Amino acid sequence: MKSSRSYSSPLRAEQAAATRDRIVDAAIDLMQDADAGAFGMQDVADRAGVALRTAYRAFPTKDDLLVGVVDAIKERFGEIAGAAPTTRDEFDASVTAAVHAVHELEPLYRALFATTAGRTVHQSGAGDRRQTFETAFADDLAGLPEAKVRQIVSLLHLLSSAPSVLWLKDYAGLDADDASEAIGWAITALADAAREEER
Repeated sequence: MKSSRSYSSPLRAEQAAATRDRIVDAAIDLMQDADAGAFGMQDVADRAGVALRTAYRAFPTKDDLLVGVVDAIKERFGEIAGAAPTTRDEFDASVTAAVHAVHELEPLYRALFATTAGRTVHQSGAGDRRQTFETAFADDLAGLPEAKVRQIVSLLHLLSSAPSVLWLKDYAGLDADDASEAIGWAITALADAAREEER
């Protein structure tokens, strides 16, 4: 009896990754043209230049595809803004790059936030982002009641979030440099107030 042998090809894996990237890029293009609910997997496959079954092999559901879109946005954000900060000094130094990354990726964020499904997938990463703030601002938050920590971390998250950056652009007319300065000031004021909070 012949034993089955698994076959692994680096070239095939590379081609599969490139196909996934094309499918994600096609979905991003379509999201920028219309609401994510306004197109289907066939539209994505057509835009990517792949067969429908190939699109479904890469992303079995549209929700899986949206997860792929969010992962692509995170990757592009990281390429522009760098690694997530782990200390307050690193966080303070990262604000300008992060705000510029949001401005650079603005069409992707707007497309993502325009749909309920996109917002839901984006919210799924909130715990990781909250952990980043708790770690970076640990010294400022040390000894505070859990409820107060949750409030401060929530505000830090809000201040530096992509929707806030886009709000500052749309409603306050702040460009990336002005928004970076305003956000940096607000974060410093909040973190300093937290440090001074009575224990």
